[in-house]
Parts: sequence; structure tokens; C-alpha cells
Amino acid sequence: MHVSGRRLIGVYLDPVLGCNLRCRMCYFSDSEKRRQMHGSMTEEQLSRCGKAFFHRALKLQIGCGAEPTLYTGLENVVRSGKEAGVPYISLTTNGLLLATGRIALDALVKAGLDEITLSMHGTSRSIYEELMPGADYDSLLKLLERIAEVKRSYPSFKVRVNFTVNSLNKEDLRDNRFLGIWPDGCLPDIVQLRPVQKIGNSEWQDFDTAPLIADYDDTIGNVAARCREAGITCLAPGRDNLSEVTTPQDGYDALLESLCYCYVSPQDCYKSDFDVDADTYESYHRRKRTASGLFRAIFRSPDSRARNVSKKLNYKIK
Repeated sequence: MHVSGRRLIGVYLDPVLGCNLRCRMCYFSDSEKRRQMHGSMTEEQLSRCGKAFFHRALKLQIGCGAEPTLYTGLENVVRSGKEAGVPYISLTTNGLLLATGRIALDALVKAGLDEITLSMHGTSRSIYEELMPGADYDSLLKLLERIAEVKRSYPSFKVRVNFTVNSLNKEDLRDNRFLGIWPDGCLPDIVQLRPVQKIGNSEWQDFDTAPLIADYDDTIGNVAARCREAGITCLAPGRDNLSEVTTPQDGYDALLESLCYCYVSPQDCYKSDFDVDADTYESYHRRKRTASGLFRAIFRSPDSRARNVSKKLNYKIK
């Protein structure tokens, strides 16, 4: 796929580095980190990014470590990806500006957005507002109604919920508290449950997974079962791997991940030695002789490959 010019990479794009919320489990709750995270991509930067990577992208993920709806040219980003033939375009957001109508969700979907990933770390008013300072519960309910309207017009549009589980919000996974807040006739297509991890000096400092393990059947396991009954894909850790935050990799796996993961922001572009003014995906890898490295790696036994770890979680599909 690499040498034949086929699509094989994921482009993870933060067009703006900033957030309108101060979620307690996020590094944006740290004032020092907020000072470091700044900047917005220019139209020229986005154009270069598109020309360098979109033709090799299987997926364009807009919003990775910041809030993309703060970017005024968001609709143009989606349209550029779709015009370049990117098969799947997803937006990760807290949804507040979509709820207010400042950003029109239906316009994004019309431009080519295939999926929205909603960062939602509570389903009750008290827990949602406690963990996501700056957000309000009424806006969340309004957003879910807006999503329902869009899905009626665009039934193939996918909705994914990202719920980071901790010792407080696990209570919102009991009974039917998680799915019960959704409007009639509209449920998420994909639910992703992940245990809280330390990412920077966040305000939240409780990373003990013991409470999650103890209440697994009534919380994470409960939501997984209800999703299965409703035909919803649920990506959730099993009880036995809740505490595993690293995944062993051999050198070949690490090489493939490095090749296929493309992060772009106002401060970064793919690799530290990628020439943003001149390079394309192809020119960079010709210079690095990546194809030769991939070919040589085929003939190395797994035992002889360098070991590595990844903090990307393993999920079981429920």
C-alpha cells in the first residue's frame, strides 16, 4: 500500500489549539498548559496539509487534542477533505458551539462530515457540569435534539460518544442513565468507554481503577450489555484490562504506527523533520527510504525486533 500510492494513513488534525471548556480530566484545566496551547492554522497551512496528505488518507479526524469548533473555517476543512476523496471524515467535539447554533451541524454534514464524536463525561446534570466546567446540561440536551434532527435528514451520519470513566461518573453508567437521556428515535451508533488516564497536570488526580473494577458489571458492563441489545457498537475495556494503559509493540508494529499516524496542528506537521514548505507524503518518505526499511523489517523475526509500548488502549467490541 505504501509503495503503490494507496490510502493508508489517518490524518489527525487540530486546526486550532484552544478550548472553550476546562474539563477536569483534560490538560486544558491546567493554566500552564493552556498558555502553551495556542495558535490557529492559516488557509495556506491547511492547503499545504491537504495537498501533502489528504490523497493518502483513509480517515480525516478533525479535533484530537483541542476543540475544533473554535476554528472559523471548519466547514471548508470538511469540504476540502471530501473533495480530496477522503473516505471518512470525523469531528471530535464537546458540542457546546453546535448546541448554540454558532456552528451549524447540518452544514458540516452537507459538506461531507461522516461522523461526530461527542466528548460527554456525564449524563446527569450534577456530574456533567462538575466534570466539564464551562458546559451546561441544558445545552447538552439541546445538542442531542439537534443531532436527532440531522440524523433524520442524513440517516447515514454516525454519532459516536466518547465517555472517559472515573470514580465519579461511573454512577452515570448504572441502570439506563447513559442511554436514557437520548431523544426518542435517536441513539448513538458507537459508544466508546475508556478509563481515565493522566494526561498532563490536569485538575483531576484520581486515577485509581479499583472502583471501576469493583463496580464493572453494574457500570461499564451494564452499558455494554444495553448497547448490545440496542444494536449499538460499544468499544469498552474488559474488567481484566482496565488497568492496562500500555500496549506492547515490537519494532515492526511501531514502524507501521509511525508511518500511518499523521498529526497536524498549528505547531506540528507529521514529523519533526517534515518540510512543511516543500514536502509531500511521498517526497518525505523517499528521502527517508521508508520503503526499504519496511521491506527489511519483513525478514526480521519478532524476537529480534526492538520493543516499544503504546498508550493506545485495547478495546473489546461488545
